[in-house]
Parts: sequence; C-alpha cells; structure tokens
Amino acid sequence: MNNNIARFIVLLFLGFSFSSLGQKEYHIEAATEPPVIDGVIDEAIWKSAEIATDFIDQQPVFGGLSEFVTKVYMTYDDNAFYIAAELFDSSPDSVSYALSQRDDMGNGDWFGIAVDTYGNNVNAFDFMVTAAGVQLDALEGTTNLDFSWNAVWKSVTKKTEYGWSLEIKIPYSAIRFPNKDIQEWNINFWRGVRRRRLNSTWNPIDPNIFGEITQSGKVLGIKNIKSPLRLSFTPYATGYIENSYDEQSGEQTWKQRATGGLDLKYGLNDAFTLDMTLIPDFGQTASDRQVLNLGPFEVQFDENRPFFLEGTDLFRIGGVFYSRRIAATPFNYYEAHDDVDESIGEEVVGEAALAPMINGIKVSGRTNQGLGIGVFNAIEGRSDAIIRDSMGNERKFRTNPYTNYNVIVLSQNLRNNSTVSLVNTHVFREGSSRDANVTVGTANMYTPDGNYRLHTQVKLSSIFENNTTVIGHSIGTNFAKVAGTWRYSFGYGEESNTFDPNDLGFLYNNNSRSYYGELSWNTYTAGNQFYRKSANVNIYYEELYLPSAFSYAAINLNFGGLHKQQFYTNIGGGISPFGSVDHFESREFGKEVKNNPNVWFDYMLSTDYSKRFAVDVRFDLAKFLGENRYGWSAEVEPRVRISDRMNVMFGASYETLHNDYGYVSVEDEAFDNEIILGTRDRNIVENTLGLEFIFTKRMGIDLRLRHYWQQVRYVDFRQLLDEGEMIASEYNPLDENGMSVHNTSYNAFTLDINYSWVFLPGSELRIVYKNNLFHSKSNLDSNYFQTFETLFEQPQINSISLKVLFYVDALYFKRKNKKKRN
Repeated sequence: MNNNIARFIVLLFLGFSFSSLGQKEYHIEAATEPPVIDGVIDEAIWKSAEIATDFIDQQPVFGGLSEFVTKVYMTYDDNAFYIAAELFDSSPDSVSYALSQRDDMGNGDWFGIAVDTYGNNVNAFDFMVTAAGVQLDALEGTTNLDFSWNAVWKSVTKKTEYGWSLEIKIPYSAIRFPNKDIQEWNINFWRGVRRRRLNSTWNPIDPNIFGEITQSGKVLGIKNIKSPLRLSFTPYATGYIENSYDEQSGEQTWKQRATGGLDLKYGLNDAFTLDMTLIPDFGQTASDRQVLNLGPFEVQFDENRPFFLEGTDLFRIGGVFYSRRIAATPFNYYEAHDDVDESIGEEVVGEAALAPMINGIKVSGRTNQGLGIGVFNAIEGRSDAIIRDSMGNERKFRTNPYTNYNVIVLSQNLRNNSTVSLVNTHVFREGSSRDANVTVGTANMYTPDGNYRLHTQVKLSSIFENNTTVIGHSIGTNFAKVAGTWRYSFGYGEESNTFDPNDLGFLYNNNSRSYYGELSWNTYTAGNQFYRKSANVNIYYEELYLPSAFSYAAINLNFGGLHKQQFYTNIGGGISPFGSVDHFESREFGKEVKNNPNVWFDYMLSTDYSKRFAVDVRFDLAKFLGENRYGWSAEVEPRVRISDRMNVMFGASYETLHNDYGYVSVEDEAFDNEIILGTRDRNIVENTLGLEFIFTKRMGIDLRLRHYWQQVRYVDFRQLLDEGEMIASEYNPLDENGMSVHNTSYNAFTLDINYSWVFLPGSELRIVYKNNLFHSKSNLDSNYFQTFETLFEQPQINSISLKVLFYVDALYFKRKNKKKRN
C-alpha cells in the first residue's frame, strides 16, 4: 500500500477515535549487554526492542499524525536506562544543527523524554538533546519547567541519510524512583522540527486538557532495579582580580583575592537527596538589572545563584521563600550610618555590602506514598562596619548578626493530581535582633475529570522583636475551570495590616483585600489566518483590609493568536473607571494619594524565531482622564542568527511619563511636617545587547550588556492634605544652577562576558569579566546620548575571575574497587 494512503487511513481513524486512544504503553526489555552510546543504532538490542512511533502533532495544530516519522527504542540494565531514536525528515539537509549553550534549545531540531518515575502525574524528569548534541535537562512540574536542575548523563547524535539519530544513557544516579520490584513509570517522547515550529509527542497532549504530565504514556517491564549510591562532590576554586573605587584615596584600585568551596550531593535513600554548599562563591552570577526606584516598596530581583535555583520546586510552594534575602544586604546595614557622631567627625569607612554566607543545606524528595518533604537551611556569618572619627580612632558596628534561615515543606499528593501542603519558614538572628516565622497551609484540589480546580491558601506570620510578638495573616481562594475551550476563574484574597513575610519572603505591601474574575476563550483549531486564537476578559477590585477603603478597580480585555505565518500578536486594553487611591505613596498611612480614572492600550508582535532574523515589538499607552497626564512606551527586540554558532540579540526600549507625581523626601526643615509630592516628567531608556558564540556543544562564550538611564525632571511641588486633596506648595529647593535639587539622572551600566568550557561531564572551567557602574546625579542631560560624555569617568567595579570546578562521582571509585577485588 502506498505510504501516503496508509498514513491518510491512520489519520482518518485518529480523527474518529482520538478520544479512545487513552494512555499508550511501551513494553521494555532488559539488555544483557548495554548499547554503545555513539548515535549509531546498530546494536542487537535495538533490533528486538519495541518501537514507539506514530507521534501526534501538538503544535502549532493539535491532533494530526505527524508527517515527520519518529521511531524510539528503549532498554535498561542494572545501571541505567537507554533511549535510541531515528528521526526521519523528508528534507534531511533542512535539519537544523544550530549550536547553543547547555539548557538552551537555541534554534536546533530536538528530541526529548519526560519520565514520571513515581507515576504521580505531578513531577517528571525531562531530558532533551538537540540535533547538534546540546543537552538540556529540567524538573517538570504541573505548570512549569525548572532548567536550573542539572544531571550528569550521556547522549550522542548523528547525521543520517534519512535525517538524524541519537542514543541516550540516563544513569539511575541522575534520577529518583521508588524502591520496589516492579516500576510503574509514566513516560512521553517529544520531537521538535524547528523550521516548521512543529512539536509532536508520542502520547497525545491535548491543549484543551489541563496538564502535560497527566497525558503521558506508560513504560512497562522495568523490574529489579535498585537506586545506586548517589554521592558526588564538586570542589571548586575561584580567583579574582578586581578594580574598584576606593573612597579614602578617591581613585580606582586593584585587588586580588582567591576563594574555594565545595558542593555535595548525597542520596540519603532512593527518594531523598541532600544538597550542601560550603563557603559558597557567587561572584560569577549574572549582574542584577538595577533601576531607579521612586516607589515606596523595594525592587524584587531574579535569583541567579545556582544553589538557590536548582531543585527548589518544593520550597516555592506557598510563595514565602525569596532566596535573595540570604547573603544579601546586612540586616543593620543602614543603622551603621545612623550611629555616627558627626560632632566628632565620625564616618563609616568600611563595611561589607553583602552578609557572608557560611553554608547552605537542602534535603528534598518524595516517598512512595507521594509525600514530598523538603528541608532548607542556610547560615550567615557576622559582619561589621568600621566607623572612624576625625582623630583616627576606630570602632566597630555590628551590621549583621549570625543568622539562620530555615524552611520546612510537607506536600502530599492526592487523587486526581491534587495536593495539600504545609510550609514553615523561620529566621533566627543572634542576640536581640528580630526573629520571624511564617506558616502556610495550601491545597490544590482537582475534580476527577481534571476540568476544575479549587485552590485555597492560609498564611500566618509572626514577628518577634523588642519582647513583643506581632501576628498577621493572609488567606486566598480561587475556583477555576482549567480545561476546555471556555475557561473561567474567580477568587478572593486578603492580607492583614500586620502580615509580614519579608524576612525570608517577598511582599510589596500588606493590608489589602481583593476580588477578581476571569473568562477566557481558547481555540486550537486552525482557521484561515490563525493556528490558534485566544481572548480573555478579567475584572479586578482591591480595597484596604483595615480600614475598609477603596484602592483600585479595573477591567482588562486581551485578544491574541498564532498566525499561519508563524508570528504571534496580542492586542489588549483596559479601564480603571473609578481611578485609584494609593494608600502607601505618601509614606504616612492615612494620607492617601488619589489618581483619576485612566485607560490603557497595548500591542505585542513576535515573529518566527526559526528565521535568521526575528523581532519582538511592544507598544503601551496609558492616559489619565480629565488631566494632562499620560505615559507611553515602545520596545523593539531584534535578533539575528548570523550562523549556526553565533546569535546576536538587541533590545531597545523607551518610556515617558508626563506629569507623573510622587513622594519627595524634603530637604528643607521648614517643611518637615508636610507631605510633599512632586510633579515630574520621567524618561526611561534601556538598551541591551546579547551575543553568543558557540565553539562546540561544550564550549561557548556569551556577552550580556545593559544600559539603563532614567531622567527625572521636577516641574512643581504640592502639599498633600487629608482625603487626598493637594494644594500648591512653596517648597522648591534649587541648586546653584537654579534647577531643582530633586532632579535626577540615573545610570546603570553592566557588562558580563562569560566563557564556559565543560571539559568533563559535570566539570567546568569558567572565565568571567564583569563591569558594573551605577551613578546618580542631579544635573540633567540634554538628551540620552549626552550621558555617555562622562558616564565612564564615574566610579565602577571591574572584575576578572577564573573558576574551576570538578565533578567527582563516588560510583567511579566504587566500580574501580570492584575491578581491583576481582
């Protein structure tokens, strides 16, 4: 029978009976001799192995039998399980072999496997490899992929006359599985064809059904395997050459330093793993995206430190673990400056910008009964500021006491992929410094058909300070239809005015009560212009918890779709019909700042990343009704694939806020008893440049440059009265040039260049150059480009560091000793 006719018959059959396919099964046989991992599928075990094929398209259109034939084979032995795959392509020369960094799909064709070793439909181990041989691995949750998790495994790919092939070996030391004779694993295979933006899976994943792990197939036949000794060490050494500004000498000075430490992983049993870091070094992490913060709340930064990223899925439950609190600004950092006695000429001459971290420990895993247990502990050491008077006498001021951070998580899997969890965080500081505790109870309950979810959460915070205890609470509940073409959700949340999780968590502000609802429409059926379309409307209302007072209300609409030309567009807009009341901007609770009703519009375009040139564009516009106050922003991010080894990404954004107003910290004692708001025009420019050059699948260099500039020009000042009334104020301090002393021109310039070479699996040499410059001045620039005339004359930090880390697996020595005994 003609192959095309046969495929048409299969496709027609799938169209009538797709819902009856259910869960596919793969029957695996043990290997008497492990296959050689060379990408050539010629071992006898592959010829007798069952074939997993007939992949179903998942994107851009779901449900059809994939035109790209994929054949997958599996086997296992006492040490590992193995996967081989033949990936057929009608145009073998069109397969994309683009190189990328590890854990980056880049622009290459790829193959992946997701294995849920506990069969709980909640978590899975994902392993992916591109046609160029680049490895990716991740921990998969119900709604997310955590690529910060890294395992040591082996894969080899080969070009073939029919497309490409691969072989993968995943040792049991890289995963966790239950201690029982017969394993019951859920499994799925993925394939990506980059030029077509096409993803297909062995077991169908219907986008109308919530969850991907729940739609996996099953592998049958794995038996009598045991979890091996899971013990590895990663000692490392780092050397730095740094050039920084010395306040005493008033010039840039060079310094050298060296550090070393150790990371350890130990499998306590088949399910639980201990991760430990001793004397960690975070000097090579990516630079933060610093901004000029004019608001009443702190800025939240991304976590870039590997120890706090990897394997922390359990600790994210409840949303009360913000790891950037650890080894951050010392607890009493600012009190040191308040403690100086200016009458004797005291000043702070030396202080640590970051609290020193001594060690960190994580223990996590999940029992055969589905109980996830996580324990996290980190210890900070002491740090002191040096205060010197005019006579040269020095004294110390304790800026950071010994501090212990602790997190305990219990998360139980239930039927229908439901979970209930209990989380507790505790911060204990030495001496009389503040201690804090937060406890969270949360539940995600799904109906048997997986169409509906009820989420509830209760949080309780306790602050222990000055012999008093302050207790606060937060509660929230949400009911949602999470599957189908039409979906909806509605919920309620509140945070008491005493709820404070910020010793180890992150919350912009407490004292709120909110109500919200959303209705969305999603279609995954291709039409004349679109592969997929979606629309949603949501309503949000917020007020204070105590006293009950209006804060904000809004209605938002969004429409989006994936065009058949493989570009995505989204159009949205909304209105805040009653304006808003900001209860926090004045920095004095009870003195509210009122904003007029406003409307907004936004547009987004993202073109096909598989092309050599692609671009993302975004435009936003907001207007306050009844006043000359508005803002708009535009952003463009082109990216160019110069070759299969080199990519360039550029981003440029501009934002302007006209007649914005906000709190001003007065500099005239005559106005100390008044709350002053300044009317200001703000211009914000941000430019980024990213460049990647990949030498091999294990070696590459990337460059990340960012320049952020915000200029704030104050127009006039107003006094804030009761009930949000504002009147003109005589406050207007000027500098020697007749300009407001509150005018600000702020620059943040960062450059990170990172060379990385994985010379052995798990072992790496990394050379990093960093340049950080943060500068603020009151003299305004006439335009954006003028700021560069003196920018690089400002104090800055330059550093060059070399880090070498070695991955040592204890199994290597165990096997070597066995050979010697034999």
